[in-house]
Amino acid sequence: MREQLQRRDAEPRSLPALRLPMLVTDSASANVIDLCEREELGLIDMRGTFFLRTGSTFIRVQGHRPLERTPREPLFHGKGCRLVRVLLQSPDQRWTIRALSEQTQTSYSYAHGVTTRLLKEGFVEGGRSVGFRLRDPVALLRAWLTSDKPTAVTREGFNAPSTTPDLLHKAHALLTSQGIRSTFTLASALRPDERSVSGIPHGIYLSGSLEAALTAFGLRRMTPHNFFVLRPEPAAETEAGGVYHAQRLLPHGPGVALPQLAVDFHQSGGRGTEQAEELVRRFARTLPLSDEPR
Repeated sequence: MREQLQRRDAEPRSLPALRLPMLVTDSASANVIDLCEREELGLIDMRGTFFLRTGSTFIRVQGHRPLERTPREPLFHGKGCRLVRVLLQSPDQRWTIRALSEQTQTSYSYAHGVTTRLLKEGFVEGGRSVGFRLRDPVALLRAWLTSDKPTAVTREGFNAPSTTPDLLHKAHALLTSQGIRSTFTLASALRPDERSVSGIPHGIYLSGSLEAALTAFGLRRMTPHNFFVLRPEPAAETEAGGVYHAQRLLPHGPGVALPQLAVDFHQSGGRGTEQAEELVRRFARTLPLSDEPR
């Protein structure tokens, strides 16, 4: 064994192990490459650039491969979710980037980033020349459900002695008369034929005084909690793709759109997940049939 090692070490083709500092980056500029050369620092980037200089060894390859960055804009929270809500509300409509940015009150570059990410992840199809539309609306909705990105920044539980449609209507009307904006969610946003499980809580998204809502609905700070007051994240507190976008008109007041309602139920836990699945099935049944190739 010792003789074999000696022969291997004496072999002229054998090179000693190199331990050199190296910069690894996505895309190195010409200035960075020149700096690495002067400092004899190794370099490699995702465009195929490779630089190595040590002793008598010198290798320099200039990479020209196009670099595709994954957009950093979020999909299921913040402003990114505004585009998701708008697309889910019109699943068969084709959109330009400009139209999406105007509908969601986001910049063109932001809307482009979100759309690009949706395209890369297979939720959207199309291009600038023909517009973009959803490729699989149900898959996008399910991805939103399982993302565990809450729309509400706070969720406070209370006890409501009564949740009859008449009381809900009067309470919402009272808040509206005080200039307080709100929209129903959870059980309060279900139509009678949509309820598939029992024992699910009521709820409301509130943009305004909590004390006014407690008074209007007669809510008590005690258990069991059967009514939740949710504060929407700032980016969702709008009609432009937020929780107030495409509200459903119920006999007792407005409620969030069906996709948002499914997400809220899924995040409520308990039997809310079962109710969420029923809403996803109903959403799937409402999708228009199209003979246009996808």
